[in-house]
Amino acid sequence: MRTLRLYILKEFIPPYIGSMAFFSMLLLMERVMSFVSLVTNGYATVWDFILLIFYSVPPTLAITMPMSTLMGALVSVGRISNDSEITAVRAGGIRLNSVFLGLYITGVCIGVLSFYLTDYFVPIGNIKFRSLYQNLTIARPDVQVDVHSINRISGNVLLLVDEVDERTGDLVDVTIFESAEGEYTKTITAKKGWFLSSPRSRPYITLRLQEGTIIDPKDKTDEKFDSTVFNMMDFNIFLSTREMKNIVKTPRDMNLTELKAQMQQEEKRSVGFNTYAVEYHKKIAIPFACVLFVFLGTPFVISRGRSGRGLGLGVGVLIIFLYYIFLLFLERVGRSGTLPPAFAIWLPNLLFFVAGMYNLLSGRKV
Repeated sequence: MRTLRLYILKEFIPPYIGSMAFFSMLLLMERVMSFVSLVTNGYATVWDFILLIFYSVPPTLAITMPMSTLMGALVSVGRISNDSEITAVRAGGIRLNSVFLGLYITGVCIGVLSFYLTDYFVPIGNIKFRSLYQNLTIARPDVQVDVHSINRISGNVLLLVDEVDERTGDLVDVTIFESAEGEYTKTITAKKGWFLSSPRSRPYITLRLQEGTIIDPKDKTDEKFDSTVFNMMDFNIFLSTREMKNIVKTPRDMNLTELKAQMQQEEKRSVGFNTYAVEYHKKIAIPFACVLFVFLGTPFVISRGRSGRGLGLGVGVLIIFLYYIFLLFLERVGRSGTLPPAFAIWLPNLLFFVAGMYNLLSGRKV
């Protein structure tokens, strides 16, 4: 029996690790590309790049661990079912529950690890990530420029941008409104602009403008003004402060103890209470899904004939898609108060439990 249990675990580990790597890289890809642009443009070092990825790993693993547990269980059990090894075990009079005991224990261990990761490391990673990212981007306002909106870069400089080039970060169709005490507002337009890298000790940032015009009015009627055309110009924007803002903890940055304390301070069924309650129950429900997926996921691919392996992949992807889409939807429902937050967050687990138990008992798969 020990040999059979170790054999199942040996089949489980490769697809579990492979799924972890695949799903994590998929979720991190967008962030990594933005980190690369910071490095290539001189706003961050390679070490900063490594730290940003490192701090992004805990929140990512909190999402991918249940996914990977389900895929590992389905693919491994689907493989041995596909090769008729399940039939051979049954023919020997061995109950599958006994054979899968090691897999079940592993699922519980992954669930416990996921819980501690979500409750302890995710809040730390989120805070440290935002602190470092703000530290790197405070001298790079183009990262935070909103298109088609007035951006106040400093007290007397307003910036309007029509578009930001996603590949280069260049600002397209730039308009600057500069006001000074006792003077009329100066307007600067340019076809393109980009912020130059500068040390944090410098009290200003430089915006290099290309192909533009400066309109400097001399009276209120705008009938008298100086107009200057330029091909290239460096516009220095003096900043009142370049210090980091205090990083405020959001509900996702809190552990269970902090969330519970916040819930007690809020009026029940209020928006604030619902928001904290949703995050509180997510920190328990998502790790519990690791256990649930292992116990009730494997019967979906047992005794499916020669289609076990392919069916395992298909069922896994379908369950993951439905689970997280449903969870995201119910998360909003719980915050709005349409459903109690606890019920809304635990409902996907409950539905999967019912479906899994029905499939298990109706077919007597284990």
